Amino acid sequence: MLIASSIPKRTTLPEPSITTSTTGSSRCELGTGLFVWTIWAAMLAVGLLYVIRFGPDVPRWDDYAVIPQLTGAQPVTLAWLWSQHSEHRIPLARLILLGTFRLTEADPRPVMLLIVGLLAALAAVLVQAAHRCRGGYHHADAFLPIALLNLGQHENLLWSIQITYVLPVVVLGMVLALVVRSRGIPGLGSLAVASACVSLMPLCNAGGLAFIPALTIWFWSLAAGVLFTKARGGRLRALQIVALSLPALVLMVLYLRGYSAPRHHAAPGGAWAVLRTTVQFLAMSLGEPGASLWPGSGLAVITLLLGSVGVLTRAWFCEPGERTRIEGLACVLAAVVSLALGSGWGRSGEDVLAGLQPRYTTLAIPALLVVFFVFAGYGHRVTRNFIPMALFTGACVLLWPNTEAGWAAGVNVHAQAEAFDRDLAAGTPLFRLVRRYTPFLHPSQESLHEALMLLQRGRIGKFQSLQEDPAFQGQAVKLLPADVRLARWNDGRVEVTGIDPWVRFDLPAPVFVCGIRIRYSHAGTDGSPARFRMAWRRPGQRDFPAEQQYGNWSLPTGPDRTTTVWVDDQVAQIRIQPDNRPCEFTIAELTLLVSPQPDMKRP
Repeated sequence: MLIASSIPKRTTLPEPSITTSTTGSSRCELGTGLFVWTIWAAMLAVGLLYVIRFGPDVPRWDDYAVIPQLTGAQPVTLAWLWSQHSEHRIPLARLILLGTFRLTEADPRPVMLLIVGLLAALAAVLVQAAHRCRGGYHHADAFLPIALLNLGQHENLLWSIQITYVLPVVVLGMVLALVVRSRGIPGLGSLAVASACVSLMPLCNAGGLAFIPALTIWFWSLAAGVLFTKARGGRLRALQIVALSLPALVLMVLYLRGYSAPRHHAAPGGAWAVLRTTVQFLAMSLGEPGASLWPGSGLAVITLLLGSVGVLTRAWFCEPGERTRIEGLACVLAAVVSLALGSGWGRSGEDVLAGLQPRYTTLAIPALLVVFFVFAGYGHRVTRNFIPMALFTGACVLLWPNTEAGWAAGVNVHAQAEAFDRDLAAGTPLFRLVRRYTPFLHPSQESLHEALMLLQRGRIGKFQSLQEDPAFQGQAVKLLPADVRLARWNDGRVEVTGIDPWVRFDLPAPVFVCGIRIRYSHAGTDGSPARFRMAWRRPGQRDFPAEQQYGNWSLPTGPDRTTTVWVDDQVAQIRIQPDNRPCEFTIAELTLLVSPQPDMKRP
């Protein structure tokens, strides 16, 4: 079997040596390295302390996707692991959450600590790669831990399911480090590691899937480089490299097989909407200021990316001995752009600011990481040092607003989690917990109610003490609306004629209502779920306040369905928005759920 050294490598330009003959240079190197690693250690400590201080000890939102398997209500199967979660397949995240929840009785904080650890490990690997690439440390290398560990990523740091966003970034960063460290064509051992990283990407989410085409091209370009050397055994080595690209491609095909686009997402917008959302996504690489400084933030990141393309193009022609590394950086850059374009296309039909979501920060950060290494390695004259130092300086300037935003978010999350724990320990009934902690724990009251019941019946940790709902009595509401807007009422059928329609029902007398159950049928024009909203007024109120409304933008469509809205309030009027698009919505029954127990009438 051929070994890597039997294949002549492309020549590279001399790199500066890390060893110097002067005492002053050695001291500078030692001091610079100490500075960089101190920053890394400080950012790691801040991340860990942040999670320990503010991390919620209760699952939130998509964390509940593993609760049926955790409690034994549903089996753990390969079909479930591979099944879609919205547009994603997330078997790795499901296994991590399921294993952790079993060990910790549904405490998600260890996964949050793992997220911090993974980002810190990636930062350390990239710092070492920068050191090897340059032949020494540079103060600007501190940009890497600041970018990867700042609190602008608070939404991903305090939400355990977001490990599915972190994993593809980590494995892409590992590939980037390998590219930067390699002076020529990497050995088969290094490429096997890269192949494993790329193969993990489709197991993380759809974002990881977007990286595969560009990184496959990187493998193939390396194989072509081996063939061009015309060395003995070159064909076999090239075939081995191509073979290492195949596992990810096979998984990519399997990912797309049987895939169905989720109906609750809006259809993609036009070309301008795709471009706008793509640039917004990239702007979030700056963290919270990416949204507050929009559109300037987006223009800045796009300028840096275009500059990187120019630098790589010039270097490819001017430094032929470095083409292997240049092509690798170009492919990683293309992978980042592919993810940005995919995210822009997928969310372009949503709101005009759909790309400015805090959770995108982690996914977008690789754009700046690639820019850093492109300019650090191949920048022309001043830009070789100026752009990395500018990135470091900018990260330091943005560190305060990112920390401030992360701290505020942490205080809010921790306060709500503590309040939930107190209410749970005090014996607050289930329906009241659901009313109080939607959407903090989950956007769907129905899903949260079901998940908490599963945790209680499965005797999982503190949820064992959860108090079930009292026995409710049903009071039917006469289906005679007092008012109808942007719709036609026909014996229970609501024919929607405009955006945000509603029907209003007035109760004969105010009633303390625990919940309102509606039996309905829904038929939209495209088969998508209903964007449903229910609101209620107390006696004497003139408006429907925001805190007295509940919206479910994914209400299941179809005939003869039932949903319950937990109200826990005095109700005089009920207003129902069946959907905000043309549809037919039939209300078969509208029932007030009341409790005969006097203590249940105090919210």
